[in-house]
Amino acid sequence: MRNEQVSTTNGRATVEPSDPVVAASRGAWTITYTAGPDGIAVGGSVRFELPYGFTPPQLHWPLDQGYVSAVCSRRDVRLQLSLEPPVKLEPEPFYYVTRWGRMVYVQVLGQPLREGDTVALNYGHTPTLSPMVYAPHFAQRLEFTVATDVTGTRAAPFSGYTLIAEQPALRIVGNVPKSLTVVIPSIVEVGETFPVRVRGIDEYGNLGHPPPTDVDVLARLDDLQTVPLADAVRGYAFQAELQVPGERELIAVCDDEEVMGASNPCLCVLETPRQRIFWGDIHGHTGLSDGLGSPDEYYSFGRDEAFLDFCAIADHAQYLSDDDWEAIQEATARHNDPGRYVTLLGYEYSCNADMEHYGDKCLYYPGDAGPLLRETDINRSAYADMAEFAPLWKAHGAMMVLHQHAKGTCSYYDPDLVRLAEVYSVWGGSESEYCSRPLLPAQASDYSGHYVADALELGWVLGLMASSDDHAGRPGATDWLRTQQAYPGGLVAVWAPELTREAVWEALWNRRCYGTTGARIYLEFSVDGEPMGSIIQGSAFSGTHVIEVRVMGDNPILAAEVLRGRQTAYVCSGYGPSLHFAYRDTPPPGSANYYYVRITQTDGEMAWSSPVWIV
Repeated sequence: MRNEQVSTTNGRATVEPSDPVVAASRGAWTITYTAGPDGIAVGGSVRFELPYGFTPPQLHWPLDQGYVSAVCSRRDVRLQLSLEPPVKLEPEPFYYVTRWGRMVYVQVLGQPLREGDTVALNYGHTPTLSPMVYAPHFAQRLEFTVATDVTGTRAAPFSGYTLIAEQPALRIVGNVPKSLTVVIPSIVEVGETFPVRVRGIDEYGNLGHPPPTDVDVLARLDDLQTVPLADAVRGYAFQAELQVPGERELIAVCDDEEVMGASNPCLCVLETPRQRIFWGDIHGHTGLSDGLGSPDEYYSFGRDEAFLDFCAIADHAQYLSDDDWEAIQEATARHNDPGRYVTLLGYEYSCNADMEHYGDKCLYYPGDAGPLLRETDINRSAYADMAEFAPLWKAHGAMMVLHQHAKGTCSYYDPDLVRLAEVYSVWGGSESEYCSRPLLPAQASDYSGHYVADALELGWVLGLMASSDDHAGRPGATDWLRTQQAYPGGLVAVWAPELTREAVWEALWNRRCYGTTGARIYLEFSVDGEPMGSIIQGSAFSGTHVIEVRVMGDNPILAAEVLRGRQTAYVCSGYGPSLHFAYRDTPPPGSANYYYVRITQTDGEMAWSSPVWIV
């Protein structure tokens, strides 16, 4: 939530042009503030927020990108622009106020603003004919938030500024489709009816405009039957059947064949599978904390555009009010649709204080409700120790997932609460310091001792998963890290008998899951016949263990690596999009007691299984 007060007497604002803006296009806009009955006293100021994703504002170079200037409707009013508040507070709540954009402050000098007077902030206008601001590359609604310090004393609660009642906003939309995204189940039975979901996307992964027409779905073997569905919310939907078992891929094409796409891999089997793979993103943020959009929009995007099977919001607890938490719980319950789309209730607990138990952790509850336990609040009250909250979390059946980007990965462990570790997100790979997509904050700070491999080496029994840590309200299809573009977000896959909240929860709790960098890679992994996430009490093979791996990718497999602890025990190199192998390993004395597998495709996409432990 925005924590500043809202007034109906401090003015109004518009943004022009207000038409939808094509993602990553260039433009220039004017945000016009009209003073209300309160006016603006001499020394007071208007604060304009320019959303992250747009070109950063600057005040000094009129011919360069992002230049801003301001004009008042009255000539006797002088305006002074700055990128910092003209009247300072000690301390400044910058981080909590600037979560969604960069601020431009326009101070009123000479004469006050009276009701009806206007201040026009020109953004990207230059003496040349070319506008000099680039719009964000992702589709979303973005607000140009306006607030006022009408007295020049910054006396308003929290930040010293008061929000106007209605905020101007722009809708960013996708460009012309360049390809088709095709999503099908990872496992189907011969003759089983299953959904095929297709959408046209632009070069940045946005829903394309205008959408492609006359889409058809084909199989390399002539055994596919499809029936178009009329109720597709985004893109196209079909019902399909396959009649030949084996590893399959479907192709979607438009009539002109200029726009096409291949599906994720699918295993078509003769008998009804006891376990299926379902795909989700359970770490993302909305406008209630430091993301974009509402909880309803977030869940709708995950279902209708990213084609996820399950999804969760993990907004930062310290930003959420009790009303915000109630809204998240209600939206989570409302969007849970067993058999079609599962939602989980969660939030992120971020303790970045100098305490024994610190770091970012995501908490999830198995039902529709649970307590919001804040590590601190928006006013930076004293931090709570997560160990003190653990009994209450456990009493509500909660599950904790370790998140790596703020260190603290190995600061807290309780096997009855901490069940999973996030091995990949938009921040990059956090398996170890040697990941091919290096963890972004580790480029400026030493993260030794804060990787997933470090936690596993401590003997912690943790499943591996991935999600996005999305901050654009786009779970399952994002690369936005609040203030900047980052790596593409990851996905978590679970092995579960059905698509219900209970089944997805049980799979996550028992570590029957794996993470990918976003590709829907099919992955089976077992040790001595026991699936990923298992703890084997003794082994059927004394001193020797049989590791079996089956993987199908959407690109050729570069390598499947079997890890024994931090050591690579075996590497199987690939020549095509699938591998299926068994390997016998006899660990030397002193070896780690767990195995997991790391998959790398030729296009750089990766997957990590949860480990299997032998005790």
